[in-house]
Amino acid sequence: MGTRHTFLFEPAVWEAEGTFFDAAGHALRLEGEMQVTHATRGWHSEGRMRVLSEPPLVIENRYDIIPFAPGRDTTSWISMNPVLGKLSGRFVLVGEMILSLFESKMGEHKGMEVLVKQDDGCYLGRGTVLARGGKVSSWAITLRRQREALG
Repeated sequence: MGTRHTFLFEPAVWEAEGTFFDAAGHALRLEGEMQVTHATRGWHSEGRMRVLSEPPLVIENRYDIIPFAPGRDTTSWISMNPVLGKLSGRFVLVGEMILSLFESKMGEHKGMEVLVKQDDGCYLGRGTVLARGGKVSSWAITLRRQREALG
């Protein structure tokens, strides 16, 4: 099936750092952590990002992911986002990339993220959230694997 992905596919803690762009295009430093765990009932990814603004903006997400079926290159996920509400999306594997396409329950927000594998311990992430009025935010991050996830 091509590239062997480590992000999502292996329980681990990933450190994120990069740049967050607000609706006006202002660039702010972003840092945080994501933890991927695997359980009997599915995979989970919990993330906490901090935009280093004044005051700092904290973005938290918890994804519930249906594991990829053997031989399949797409699966679905849902997430509760404190700001955007319930999101539903799909992960699609395309070579060295993991694409994430999503929208909010009422369809007022849509977005996408592309995670490009650099090596087993590093992915580059680029994404955006859109609303009917245009861009809400976008980001450019680097994810680095730190350690195995606990539990």
